[in-house]
Amino acid sequence: MPSINLVVLQSSMLALLLCSTINAEESIKVPLEILKTGHIVVSVKVNDKGPYRLLFDTGAPVTIISSKVATDAKVIKPSLGFSLFGTGGQANIQSIELGNLKAQNNSVIVMDHPTIKVMSKFFGPIEGIIGFSTYSRYKLTINYKDSSIQFAPNGYIPQDTIKAMMDRLTASGKSRETLCSKGIWGFEVQKPESDTADGLNIISVAPNSVMAKAGLKKGDRILSLNNIWTDSLEDLFYASSKCIPNEQSKIQILSNNEIKTITVIPANGI
Repeated sequence: MPSINLVVLQSSMLALLLCSTINAEESIKVPLEILKTGHIVVSVKVNDKGPYRLLFDTGAPVTIISSKVATDAKVIKPSLGFSLFGTGGQANIQSIELGNLKAQNNSVIVMDHPTIKVMSKFFGPIEGIIGFSTYSRYKLTINYKDSSIQFAPNGYIPQDTIKAMMDRLTASGKSRETLCSKGIWGFEVQKPESDTADGLNIISVAPNSVMAKAGLKKGDRILSLNNIWTDSLEDLFYASSKCIPNEQSKIQILSNNEIKTITVIPANGI
């Protein structure tokens, strides 16, 4: 398991949807930086402010920028009341630039991802992630030899990620998705801000629960559930929502400095 796992939360994210202004036959080379972990970083300007360093992650479904970038670039104003995607809410930026690649009129939602904060402590300031909602509009060629990414427009227009997430949360009938655990597990975890280790710390296990019968105990760490990394409470809620009561689930744990995979069958929920 890598020392830093980049998990993008599906219930609280920034979607940065690019509207390219360059012709289809053009391609643009953007410089990249490779961290010691193998992660790719690109330099980005927002509303002519910056540059800011953002991760380029082909596994991330959406793009994220921090509240610092949004504030510096005057993307957001102080938010009033509840906001589904974070304190910044949904806003619009006039322009975004990755090297010589430029786009205008971008819909955004602002989020400070805790894993990005941890990475920033090791590799210097990182202010977000470039994900699928940005790069899917382009044919990409990543050249590690000359440290660059070639962007060529492909004509694809991704769905409005913000609208898609809202539709999923407000859907009725059979299409509604459960966003909490369907089963009963019998344990409690925590992840203080000072805890930068992989996984979640188990602070209690209910006697005679399925977790107790599987051998889990206080002090163990849950690293993944059914191959979904669990580096935050949100990750665990999402992973457990995919588990089916009375069917086997695989949990990877760290116990006594040893990584183990155990099988647990969650009990029926209420």
